Amino acid sequence: MEKVFLILIFLGCVLLPFSPAIANILFMTFAGGVVIENGIKNNLPNKKEWSKLLILPSFFFLWALIGTITSSYTSEGFSIVKKTIPFMVFSLAYIFANDSLKIRTPIYVSQGIIIGVTGSLLYLFLMLGVNFSQANEESIINVFSHRFTYFNFVGPLKTHPTYFSVWILLANFFVFNLREINCYLKLILFGLFSIGMVFTLSRVGLLLYCLQILGVFFYLSNKWKKIYVAGLLVFLVLGAYLYKYQLSNIYLLQRFSIELAWDTDIGNTGTEINNRVADDSRTARWKAIWHTIKEKPVFGYGTGSEMLALEKTYANNDLQVSLERMYNTHNQYLFYTLENGIFGLSLFLAYFAFNIVKAIKRKDMLNLWFISGILLVFIFENYMYRSMGYLTIALFLSFMRTSKK
Repeated sequence: MEKVFLILIFLGCVLLPFSPAIANILFMTFAGGVVIENGIKNNLPNKKEWSKLLILPSFFFLWALIGTITSSYTSEGFSIVKKTIPFMVFSLAYIFANDSLKIRTPIYVSQGIIIGVTGSLLYLFLMLGVNFSQANEESIINVFSHRFTYFNFVGPLKTHPTYFSVWILLANFFVFNLREINCYLKLILFGLFSIGMVFTLSRVGLLLYCLQILGVFFYLSNKWKKIYVAGLLVFLVLGAYLYKYQLSNIYLLQRFSIELAWDTDIGNTGTEINNRVADDSRTARWKAIWHTIKEKPVFGYGTGSEMLALEKTYANNDLQVSLERMYNTHNQYLFYTLENGIFGLSLFLAYFAFNIVKAIKRKDMLNLWFISGILLVFIFENYMYRSMGYLTIALFLSFMRTSKK
């Protein structure tokens, strides 16, 4: 059965960028199958293994369940519990799994993610070519406009640019560390992933990508470090020149200039940027949410209270666009502080701090990099409560825990 389980997890990872819903079915079949098989064979975890449920993703399922029972927002709370089921199922599978499955699963996951991201990017570029050719654009440079990038680029897969960029970054990490792939194929994949990152135009995704590229420096020999630094300087000088004299008006760069400036101005409410639909800046929303938090700072409004609390917040602060679209907090830290107060935020941070320390002790660079990355993503997204995010976290904080000791 182990081979069947490995095929299921592999297929789930391949399909994850295409359809998280189908991937979820495969993942739950994999995890549930592991638990059931070992339960039938009476291969039950010992007390030490059961205690790991407090440091595995199951922690968030237990938190949501306890929080819902004690909350005034029972119905909304149970919707959160439902979303955290993969956290619990993956964690149970991990403590039930034998050592062989734990060792082999990361290999199949990494291969599945590489194939899934590569295939999904090729599909997206094919659709980009079709859409661009039908648009009768005056210049090829218009391919970098908002009409063909960001949400419009990943639109054919009905996914989110930031979540998709996380998968690209994971694939990039796996390709870099896989010795079985020859140098020429690695260069092709790195090129594909780089272009994909550019077209997703996720600001936090591109920031993490730059940090990933900078991190490569520490793995190079002295000779290649010199070449790396020289190449980086040339890139920066050329980039500065092109931005100032050639490309300052294209959307690709405006995402990091005028749009970023607009989004960080708390005075921008119900205004337009780049001739796009009117919106409220994130900082305007965050400021309003913070004032709401200060009314119940210690224990918050209760599990499941987010959207009802935000509805009142947006109405009271005249954030009409946010009210109409019912934006969530777009910040995982604000989400937990709003629902569970400073107590909940402290618990949330303690969980990840503990796992970072454990990853360092295990010399687990993948988990260390992954946790550090999503902590940055949490600043801009409620990453844990969309299937694209919670499936990734459930998998990578359980079966992708590795050790180089």
